[in-house]
Amino acid sequence: MKGMAVSRSRAKMTPPDEPSMPTRRTLLRAGAAAVSTGLTASAAGCTALPPLGSKPSYGRVDVPEAGPPDYRRWLPAQSVVETDDDWLITYAEPGPFDGPAPEEFVARRAALRVEIDYFGIGYENYDRLVTTNLATVVVAEFAADEVAATLADTAYEPDGTYRDYDLYARSDVPRRLAVRDGVLVWTSAEHHRAANLEATIDAGRGDVERYHEADDDFAAVTEAVGASRLLYVGGGHPGLATEYATMGADAFRIADAGYQILLERYPGGQAVSAERIRRLLEDQPHELTSEAETPDVGVDGRLARVEARVPLAPNGDRDPVDEPPQVTWGASFDPDTRTVTIRHEAGEAVDADLLWYDVDSPDDYGEIEKLPLWPGRDSAGPGDETTVDLSDSPDADGVQIEYGPAGIGSLTLFRYQLEADE
Repeated sequence: MKGMAVSRSRAKMTPPDEPSMPTRRTLLRAGAAAVSTGLTASAAGCTALPPLGSKPSYGRVDVPEAGPPDYRRWLPAQSVVETDDDWLITYAEPGPFDGPAPEEFVARRAALRVEIDYFGIGYENYDRLVTTNLATVVVAEFAADEVAATLADTAYEPDGTYRDYDLYARSDVPRRLAVRDGVLVWTSAEHHRAANLEATIDAGRGDVERYHEADDDFAAVTEAVGASRLLYVGGGHPGLATEYATMGADAFRIADAGYQILLERYPGGQAVSAERIRRLLEDQPHELTSEAETPDVGVDGRLARVEARVPLAPNGDRDPVDEPPQVTWGASFDPDTRTVTIRHEAGEAVDADLLWYDVDSPDDYGEIEKLPLWPGRDSAGPGDETTVDLSDSPDADGVQIEYGPAGIGSLTLFRYQLEADE
């Protein structure tokens, strides 16, 4: 990093297997630990959660019933998009967030909240959110005209229609949006590694084969886990006997307490006993939160399940990183002056004392250097813009916006590559 750092948050890590962009798996494995140790949510993912260590007290857990896995309608079969990519699906029921919740759930929710642009609806008003490798789908009560009015003040431009959706697009960080009353489908080059708006819409309509209709593992795991307040399903989850698992899931449900459910499916003939799962929980990293109490371990044929009660954190004032703003950000680069202009285009006003920027370069190895983005301002809101001077950073290839207090700990709100819209 170049320049004088007023406030700095650094975290060194081994470059990920897929360095081109973060995935929901890296966010999942970061969780609350990433926030507390200073990793940005989008750069985390170096390790899963630590083993439980000493032998925990196992017991029976009565987990609330799951909802139906209706989220599966939005994920087409891999053959539809001609890829063998490792599919990962995230499902959330955002809703109001007033009561106490497990700390791990709060951290994961924050990472999801900052990932999608603001379209005049607000994350808390979403009924359902589905994110895949291809797109993010929002289902809520809204009229398409409301979204269009919000987009009018941003760099999103009308881009035709597809099926019964109005299309919009922008190029600074390539993003596309399809909108009809009650549903929007969004893609971002930053967040969807195989972005495909049309295939997602076609799957939602039932015009193409869906993933659960083509893949027995995905069908079995999603049928077993159902829907939850927050859910991840895909290969590599949830870190139990991963070397054997063909598919897994990690879910949070919230009622009188929080509940976490881990599920893995194994190939036919590959026996993994409940005792083996218990040893894995105690001896190796996994994705069961350290807050979990009396985990309940069971095996039913090819499915292993871990269920645990998770205490609700007090409903007090939350850390700002736990309640990040939802904003549509824009950026542009002037190569003559080597300056990047950052624009707050739509969404919530943000406390300027919590906004920082970091200059990316090829050799910074994921280090984060937090410099004030809007110095001398109390807040930044729709229509505000600021400039980042890169004249002293000849090797810079991007700028990202960080959110959090001075010192250690932040979430990445936005990342802009200099060549994105040149």
